[in-house]
Amino acid sequence: MFYYAPKYLRKSERQLKKLQRIVSRRKKGSNRHKKAVALLVKKHEYIANQRRNNAHKVSRQLINHYDLIAFEDLKITNMMKNHHLAKSIVDSGWNQLVQFTTYKAESAGKRVVLVDPQNTSQQCSNCGETVKKTLAVRTHRCPSCGFECDRDVNAARNILKRAVQQLQNGS
Repeated sequence: MFYYAPKYLRKSERQLKKLQRIVSRRKKGSNRHKKAVALLVKKHEYIANQRRNNAHKVSRQLINHYDLIAFEDLKITNMMKNHHLAKSIVDSGWNQLVQFTTYKAESAGKRVVLVDPQNTSQQCSNCGETVKKTLAVRTHRCPSCGFECDRDVNAARNILKRAVQQLQNGS
């Protein structure tokens, strides 16, 4: 299964901008300022609830369909330092999805494995050879074995292989 991030924050940016402008125009300490801040807080809470609801739904679908779920063990706090990606990373709620899936898997008797993300999209899932490419290149083409597929599908296959290997080595 492939899930797209709904981008709740991006969709609400215009409303947030308007509310933040209203807050900044109010005199600090006044009742109107407090009411404007309350509206802004309520909107942020609404967006967070949307994100949480989506993470619960996706994690439940994953648990219902799969016995083994593999995630890349991404260092999200380090990725947040890239200001070009930070808002999108927050908006997708990756960490929340992993947490929800993990606790639901424990209660359902399923397995969640976190895999080292190094070179998952660079390595060929067919023959194992490393094929260097930039983020702009969206198709994986292996010169040695001729295997060709979408970059994300190739990475997903590598992540699954690593998860199975971790389980075999750990058992």
